[in-house]
Amino acid sequence: METVSEVVVGAHRYRAHESGIGRAGEVTTVLLHGIGMTHRSLAKVQEAMPATRRVLNIDLAGFGPNPAPRHGLSVEEYGRDLAEVLGRRGAWPAIVAGHSMGTQFAVELARIRPRDVLGIALIGPVVDPARGTVRQQALDLARDTFGEPPSVNALVLRDYFRGGIRWYLKELGAMMRYPMLERIAECVADTVVLRGERDPIAREPWCDLLAAASGGHAEAVSVPGRRHVVPRTAPDAVARELVRLAERVERRTADAAPFR
Repeated sequence: METVSEVVVGAHRYRAHESGIGRAGEVTTVLLHGIGMTHRSLAKVQEAMPATRRVLNIDLAGFGPNPAPRHGLSVEEYGRDLAEVLGRRGAWPAIVAGHSMGTQFAVELARIRPRDVLGIALIGPVVDPARGTVRQQALDLARDTFGEPPSVNALVLRDYFRGGIRWYLKELGAMMRYPMLERIAECVADTVVLRGERDPIAREPWCDLLAAASGGHAEAVSVPGRRHVVPRTAPDAVARELVRLAERVERRTADAAPFR
């Protein structure tokens, strides 16, 4: 059963779609969508997670049903807001999975809350510095669009239109400016860099570079035959990786606990 709650941080509204029942000693799994999208892009992953796993799938400020703030938000501002949202929802400790621009929010959260974010999953991460212009990103997005199933493209277009082009363009600048490689080096959380094998946006060399740059244990994983919107086209595979990550950090935490 899913419940929805609103959390307002300052003047910024967030919506948390919550499912599952967390057990003692287990982390919360947090899902963060990318630019222009909503929680729906990760809804199938949430559905594929075990019912015993607590999951929060969040609509970010300015996207979906949430009104756009008065000014564009940087990744750092989103990170601070999300730390407050998760604190109010009692979601610590957590693993944080982001898709596309959502990977930047995941990295920022892990950087500013290293004791609380035990693992991060970077699904189709952006922005590859080898393709670091808006024009190159737009071309790669177009390449991906032509290869995704019609149902995925329809979902993307609905969310883009709902959020509006004005807010999208404001956040595009924030996405392009965020120094992903520099910031992931400051993260000590266990990391999985996950991509669709045929993703033209999160290409293999870029994902391998991110894994190598991480300040914590990291690995790169490819889902065969899939493209950028792998949370919609292979949600079971993504959910399995999230469960595996959660179990790994839980074992590590239990092993590190002092004897009583």
